[in-house]
Amino acid sequence: MTEMPFIPRFVILIVEDEEERPDVGLPWIAPAYYAFRDMGVEVAIATLLGGPPILTTLRATADESFAVERFKADRNARDELADTLSLDQIVVEDFDAAFCLGFSGQIWEVDGAVSAFVRAFLSAGKPVALVPGKYAMVTPEGAGAGLLILGDSEASPLHAARALVHLVCEMHAAPDIQRL
Repeated sequence: MTEMPFIPRFVILIVEDEEERPDVGLPWIAPAYYAFRDMGVEVAIATLLGGPPILTTLRATADESFAVERFKADRNARDELADTLSLDQIVVEDFDAAFCLGFSGQIWEVDGAVSAFVRAFLSAGKPVALVPGKYAMVTPEGAGAGLLILGDSEASPLHAARALVHLVCEMHAAPDIQRL
């Protein structure tokens, strides 16, 4: 009997704030979406309530990235974005990792749905990448183009080191990766 190959399953959670102008747009979603897809990761997209997320403008811009252009031309990707899962449809055990875009607030909030989502993944020992919105600043100046990897378990240093090495090598091999 042949063993089935492992196919990672990630959930991309897009957090939008209806009261404020949304922080998240295709320039945030598309590069991550295609990075995962191109590496053979199975991706599910979710929003708090399901359905199409409230995004920043979808109009074309002069400096639109390849990933955004690719997303706009990809009917399946657009359909996935228009029909996202709701947060309450996500079962942590069904996924290997979570990628959260636009989170604002405090992860330790008791009543926060997104906070509970992040805590559930972390409690299950599953990695979460968190790209914050404007109200979850890492420093008063923001993170700029940097990336912060956090973890506080015994395995965290190894996982963080591997992620960092992979990222740095990828950026060195393809300096124009920022354009994606």
